[in-house]
Amino acid sequence: MSRRILVTGGCGLIGSAVVERILAANGRALVLDNLSTGKPGNLPRDPRVELTIGDVCDDALVASHVRRCDAVAHLAAGVGVRLVLSRPTGALRQSLLGTENVLRHAAAARRPVFFASTSEVYGDSDGAPRSEAGPVGFGAPDRLRFSYAAGKAAGEALAFAYAHEYGLEVAVGRFFNVTGARQSPDGGAVVPTFVRQALAGAPITIHGDGSQTRCFLDARDAAEYVWRLLDGAAAPGTLVNIGRDDPITILDLARRVRDLVDPRVKIEAAPPKYGAGFVPIRHRRPDVRRLLDLTGYAPRVPLDETIRSCVRVARATR
Repeated sequence: MSRRILVTGGCGLIGSAVVERILAANGRALVLDNLSTGKPGNLPRDPRVELTIGDVCDDALVASHVRRCDAVAHLAAGVGVRLVLSRPTGALRQSLLGTENVLRHAAAARRPVFFASTSEVYGDSDGAPRSEAGPVGFGAPDRLRFSYAAGKAAGEALAFAYAHEYGLEVAVGRFFNVTGARQSPDGGAVVPTFVRQALAGAPITIHGDGSQTRCFLDARDAAEYVWRLLDGAAAPGTLVNIGRDDPITILDLARRVRDLVDPRVKIEAAPPKYGAGFVPIRHRRPDVRRLLDLTGYAPRVPLDETIRSCVRVARATR
């Protein structure tokens, strides 16, 4: 009998890729999404996919869906700096109340869980790879941009508490800059923003001097990691970075997008995107040794192919 996986936030960038990976393994996907950022059109049209429009903060709804599944990929979250800054209480409620609902009912029903956390919990760094064994520290609580990280860090603590106290089988993955063709620029994501600007023939705008670095992981590779971690989450309390260790400066990313779209496009500096009081993160780079050891999988989608897929979708929807 095929496995049925509950995917919260399944209409989003990573969630929809996870649904596709479930189907590739001859499984079935039970999707729960409030459509705050995800889109139903991201889901494959397949009778094995069942979508419920609802919120993980709805305790009764979560309970009924957890009982109907064999495992849970908990990806629901208010994602994107712009959304977090405009609705910090909503983002925190999803991270705190929603995650507690999922963990409590999964523990009661003995369902393994993958919980999606974030590299934001590490805060800024000097550019060295950040290890899961190191401390977290993301900034002052009165800086609203850190409310997302605070909620995710609390979710991690809840996950490990349920693993310790109730024997919940859980894997916690800290995502590092996942991107892909279904990612919207509306939330402030840099790759689709650069692609949209280049396709319009407008200057690609860089906030800061462009020397800040990121490591980009294609959503398809992210979904493979989620699948493998969920499928093998037999030891309670697994924590792992999910990303790739190949940093690129934002200026070089802009150049890559320009060269793939239109070499005539200019690259220009711009004022701070979210105001002078916004706290930027200079560097974000994962230590992926634990990830590779646990999954035996290395990312297969190069950044240029990710950018090309973003370009193809953006052109098709213009």
